[in-house]
Amino acid sequence: MNTKKLLGYAVAIIMLALPIVFSGCKKGPEDPWLTFRSRKARLCGTWTVSSLNSEINRKENNISTKTVTTVEGDSWKQVITILNSDSTRTLPGKIVKDPGQNEGSYTFSFDKNGVAKMVYKYEFDEDQSGEDDDVSVVHRTEVTEEMSGEWEFLTGIDNEYKNKERIAFIIEEQKITTKLSEIVSSDDDEGGAAVPRTISTNVSSDRYAKGEMSIVYDLIELKNKEVKLYQKINRFHLSAQNATSESNYQETGEETIVLKPRE
Repeated sequence: MNTKKLLGYAVAIIMLALPIVFSGCKKGPEDPWLTFRSRKARLCGTWTVSSLNSEINRKENNISTKTVTTVEGDSWKQVITILNSDSTRTLPGKIVKDPGQNEGSYTFSFDKNGVAKMVYKYEFDEDQSGEDDDVSVVHRTEVTEEMSGEWEFLTGIDNEYKNKERIAFIIEEQKITTKLSEIVSSDDDEGGAAVPRTISTNVSSDRYAKGEMSIVYDLIELKNKEVKLYQKINRFHLSAQNATSESNYQETGEETIVLKPRE
């Protein structure tokens, strides 16, 4: 058999074997079919949230609401609707940029050693002016959410999930800071924009044992330049005090987050 035929057979064998060899590269439905980087190598790094779509239905004290939150670049918006009514509250806002940053402060970091961190800063304004007021009154809410802990790939579950198709963000510390400010201005003001006056600042901080609190994301897409996370939401909370006062709520919904490498 001559050399050309041997080379042809070798190429044919390699081409037939490629789908088998690289079949493990594609885990999520939108993963690349062929890649030479491991899943861990593709995920590790710091990412900016380029878009988020979240829809959560909440039932509390016989009142049902739907909250739709969207992020597109630096734009943030939340629409809260009381179901079975005409009541809707729309909150347009933005992702906050820290000084010197070109991108907004909504980031995920996944370290090669298993360390994970999330920072989410956004703000929105609400007009509090009366119809007959001569001044403009705006309330500005600034929110900073921070989570830190560890991350890990999850194993497969029968035919429902493949190995490393999901990740768990294991939260060890969580902090939420909410600052409310008032901005009062009128047409008679001179000397530039009104300075916000802080009304209140609320800080909530929690610490958890490893494995006590976690978020599980489906890896819909895992590429070098883009990651798509999906979370199914189903939460229930119940608290009672002295058997006379009870508070409970249930939340169901879903959330999709698209990440791009942070510049």
